[in-house]
Amino acid sequence: MKEREALIKKLNEAFASCDTEFLAKSVTDDVKWEIIGEKTISGRKDFEKSLDRMRHGGPTEIKVSEIISAKEKSVVEGIVEFYVEPGKKKKYAFCDVYIFSNSDGSKFKELRTYVTMLKKK
Repeated sequence: MKEREALIKKLNEAFASCDTEFLAKSVTDDVKWEIIGEKTISGRKDFEKSLDRMRHGGPTEIKVSEIISAKEKSVVEGIVEFYVEPGKKKKYAFCDVYIFSNSDGSKFKELRTYVTMLKKK
């Protein structure tokens, strides 16, 4: 499970730095990314298009607070910051559920993202 935790950390670092090449290589061809309550992205091509859009307004920082792995699933909790307009950031709490392919544990076939905006204190 240490290898999986390291991979999850690398995936989150790649999302934060918009390393679309690494992310695209980390999914199966039939990947499904469901952003709960928002949209579902299906297939590698749509996943890559979505990643390309991240370059223009994607996350600026991701802080992972916990990773839990069991069998083919890993759950990640943390805080992510986005620019919502020039010079203005907002923070969101997130929980990602990664489901990895059985044939190759280094690629995920499904990602479910739960996200909510944090209110300022």
